[in-house]
Order: sequence, then C-alpha cells, then structure tokens
Amino acid sequence: MHKLIAIVILVVSGLVLPYSLDAGRNYYASHHSVVDAAKLNYKVVPIPTQTSAAPADLEPQSTSVYAVDATTMTPLYAHNETMRRPIASITKLTTMIVVLDDHKTSDKVTVGQLPAYDPSDETMGLTAGQVLTVGDLVKASLIPSDNDAADALAIYDAGSLKAFTAKMNAKLAQWGIADAHFSSVEGLTDTNNYASAVALSKIAKLALTNPTIAADVRMTSATITDASGKNYNLVTSDDLLASGQFYGIKTGYTDAAGQCFVGLAHVNGHDVITVVLHSNDRFGDTMRLLNWIQGAWQWQ
Repeated sequence: MHKLIAIVILVVSGLVLPYSLDAGRNYYASHHSVVDAAKLNYKVVPIPTQTSAAPADLEPQSTSVYAVDATTMTPLYAHNETMRRPIASITKLTTMIVVLDDHKTSDKVTVGQLPAYDPSDETMGLTAGQVLTVGDLVKASLIPSDNDAADALAIYDAGSLKAFTAKMNAKLAQWGIADAHFSSVEGLTDTNNYASAVALSKIAKLALTNPTIAADVRMTSATITDASGKNYNLVTSDDLLASGQFYGIKTGYTDAAGQCFVGLAHVNGHDVITVVLHSNDRFGDTMRLLNWIQGAWQWQ
C-alpha cells in the first residue's frame, strides 16, 4: 500500500503550479507581470510515485527522452534530458506564444515578403499581400506545421524574422528557461536553434496555458479562409491524436534534428508531457514510454 503524497499547489487563472518553486518554477508569474490576488486559491494535488523501475527494453530509439507530470512537473522518465538538440518545428510552440502575447486571434495579417522555401518544406503556399487572421495562421502553424504561416506571423509582429527570433530569446530569459536558443522562427534552420528535452517540457507547459494553443494542438483537421475567400484544408502531422489518449502537442523534423515530438497525454487520470528528440520512431518511442508510465507510476 503506497501512502498518498501531496503538495500544496497554486492555481492562477486555471494554471496549476507547484507552490514549491523549483520542483516547478512559477511560470505564470514570470510570464505575466500582474497576478490578481483575488483569483488565487489553493488545492492539494498528489505527487506521482514510482512503483517499478524502467525495464531494459524501454531503452528508447531517441537521443533524448523526457516525461513529466504536467501538474507538478515531477520527472517520470529521463534519458539525456539536458542535452541540447536541434528541435525543428517544435520551435513553433515558442513562436506562437510570443505572437499571441501581443496580438488577438481576430487581428488581420497582411502577408509580407516571405523567404524562399525548398519544395520539401511544409507550406500552405502563401503569397505577399494575402490577408488572414492571426488565429488562422496560428492554426496553420500548429496543425500541419506550415512554415510560411509561422514566418508570416513573425514578420507581421516584428518586421523581420531576425527581429522576431530576438524576441523569442528575450522571452526565454524572461521565463527563466535555460538550455534553449532560437535562430529560426519555424525551425527550418538547425544551427544555433536548439533546446533540451527539459527546456521543451517547460515551454510546452507554458504554451498550454494559452487557450488558443491548447485548443489548436489537439485538432486533427481544420479549414481556414483568407480574405479573398480562398480555403485551406489543414491536416495534423500528429499521428497520436487518433489514439484518443493524446491531446497534442507538436511534431518536428529536419535531417539534423531527426524525428521530434512533444506530446500531451492522459495517464491514470492525469496529464503527462512527453518529449522525444532525434528519433527514428518518435510515435513508437512515445507510446512505449507512455505504456510504461501507465503501469509504473501511481497518483494515489
């Protein structure tokens, strides 16, 4: 019989945070400068307890693997979790946080001059002068991972891709997230565009506090329309959404980064964030990890 272990956590505008701050940094307070004291309350939440060791056959095919309880940020599994790795399109999670910090989803974006893309790059085929909403471009960036949608948002926000990556790195410093740096808005550039699995778990938790991002990353498909009436059908790049156990979050791939995936899944009634980087089988690695967590950890 395992004893119930609990901690006092702080609930701020719906975001559950550990009250003890370096089992979990106060991301909300570092992200938002004003916290309304009238909205604060306290709950007791169980900390997950491990009941069995990881078997040898769980050894992942990914270079870095990490899993945490999304409420308390308790590590559930770690393998090269602090190694800095290229992260490809997982970069877009930070891009969308920064954009949505300063713009409403209903704001209109006139697409600027975009860079040239390789034919193999995922794009929706945007051209300069098209008009779409911020919300629709966020969907295109997160659901099928369209690179031109992310670039269009960055140029709209900061005037250039370089200026926007500077904002991304400033935000990392503000949030207190180490072992991450951005030189790319959409993740197509691998040089100096990296994060550790631990850093990505923190970025993912922060991204999920934004209701637009949280809703978009769980969509299997959507249709958006530009101001001229042209429709775009968006289909997710996240195969695990079809399982019914996963609710996001973001895929990524370049040759240097390998297959990457940050996931959000329900396990034994609790949310778990998973990270796999530089994998040959990101979804298989994630499912093997999740199946082990489901049997090896208890929240009561």
